[in-house]
This record gives sequence, structure tokens and C-alpha cells, in this order.
Amino acid sequence: MLDPVKLATLRAVIAEGSFSAAAGRLGLTQPAVSRHVALLERMLGTQLVRRTKRGATPTEAGRLLAETAEAVLSRLALAEAQVSELAGLRRGTVRLGSFFTALAYVSAEAAVILEARHPALFAGGQQVIVDELVDRGAAMAGLRAGELDVAVVFEHGFERTVPPDDFEIVPLFDDPPRVLLPGRHPSAGAPEVRARDLRRDTWIRAHDGAGARLVDHVLAAARLDPELLLAGHGDEPVEVQALVAAGRGVTIANALNVLIDPDQIAVVPLAGGRPVRHVQAAIARGQRAPATLALLDALREAGARRSAS
Repeated sequence: MLDPVKLATLRAVIAEGSFSAAAGRLGLTQPAVSRHVALLERMLGTQLVRRTKRGATPTEAGRLLAETAEAVLSRLALAEAQVSELAGLRRGTVRLGSFFTALAYVSAEAAVILEARHPALFAGGQQVIVDELVDRGAAMAGLRAGELDVAVVFEHGFERTVPPDDFEIVPLFDDPPRVLLPGRHPSAGAPEVRARDLRRDTWIRAHDGAGARLVDHVLAAARLDPELLLAGHGDEPVEVQALVAAGRGVTIANALNVLIDPDQIAVVPLAGGRPVRHVQAAIARGQRAPATLALLDALREAGARRSAS
């Protein structure tokens, strides 16, 4: 492969018209300049420069290579400048995977913190954070495949897992459980409520996903077997909350994912405050891109603010 340093030397020789002038321009000795050109000629198997008493003139091959060298060296200079901007947090894009309410709230909160800390990243309306909606499994797969740079994920306190060795898991904040009641429910104004206090109510549960497992865990811990109304799928089913607002029953959710108008739903802490949902950031070990690490720090700050509120 052609050496960019030797290409730069050839370009200088042809531009200056002599080996000595090129040496002065490059800060090299004349023998070093001659050696660079000779090595290129030996590698390519053809003469690049004619050496005359008047100086150095390019052969056809030399002119062709010098023109190519100009383009190559310009691209290398541009790449060097762009990498410098990335390293100096003057530009950069981070692909962030998040579950639904983290995408809606935590990503936006982190973006505000990141812009305050590194305004040059956002200069000219640059898009810095590219959001993607993913669950925990898809987030880990995306990180492993290099399709995501960082992810906001969660796990319930009753189903903790050991992360794979190739990931770093960073705690952000604990998301406490909340009982969701119709606005006119007798316990709507209570400071907290036990699951057993709702044993005569219909409980609304998703068909599957982490939201369903949360309801199942709370009912099992309280030894309840109430009437169930199934609605929605996935980790944060909005359909369940819509049915609570319509007065069809009660459910359990986490504070971050309460989305329905509070005039329609009473949000009451679950007595004992357990189980919490642990919200975390996940990043591949060895990931050291400056913008990615800056966003991770902003996510930590957003999490700390939520913990303190």
C-alpha cells in the first residue's frame, strides 16, 4: 500500500520543482526526500521524476500519482479534522435505544443536560441523539451488533439478571411501584394502599410482557386471586391505564410509565414501596467514543435528578 508520507513528499517535489526546495518545505534533508521518491519508484516499478540540472520534472506516471496524492491527502486531512472534532466533542452522533417511557422522558432530560455541557455538539441544529424504541433484549442485541451505542433498559427487582461480561450496566434510578385507581375509587385519596386492600376489585393485566409479570408478582406476594381483565401487550401497555381511567378496574405500574391524565386516574404509592423497577444504562465494554461517554454521563445526571426528586 502506498505510504501517505511518501506521497506528500512526491507532491512537494513536483510542486517545488526540485528536491532541495521540497526538503526545505517539508523540514527534511535532501537525501531523505530523494529516498522517499526512490522507494515509491521501486514499489511501483516505474520512474516518477526526471532529475535534470534544472531541477525535477514529473513523468506521466508522476503527474498521475501526484494528482491522486492531492485527493488522498486532502481526504486524510479532512478525516483528521473530523476525528479531532469528535474527540473534542464538537461533533458526534449517538444511537440511543430506550424503552417507551425512557425514550419519552429520560432521553429528553439527558439531551438537555448534554447540550448545556457541550453546546458545540448541537451547533447548527445537528442531530446528536438518534432514538430507537427497544426492549431489553433488543437493546442488548443492538449493542452487541454495534447498531446502538448506549441503551436505557430496566429490570424488576424480583427478576434481576447477571449481565453478560461484554456489557457494562450503569444504575440510573429506581422507579417505584404505583397503584393506579379510577379517579372516584374509595382509596383514591389514600397516602398509600396495600394490594390486599383491593382484593375485591377487578385487576387489569396485560396479556404478556414485563407489565404482566409485575401484576402477577404483586398479586402472588399478597396471596390474591382477584378477577382479572386482560388488555394490551408488552412492558408498558397503555391500554391497561385507559381501562383504569374508564373505571373498569385497578392495576399496578411504575411511576415513570404513568401516562394517563391524573384527573382520570388516582396514582397511589404501593405500601412498602416494593418491587421497584431498576432503570439502567447499558453500554458495550470498551466503548470509548467521546459523544457516547458524554451522553452516558448526562444519563447518570438525569437519573440522579430523578432519584433526588
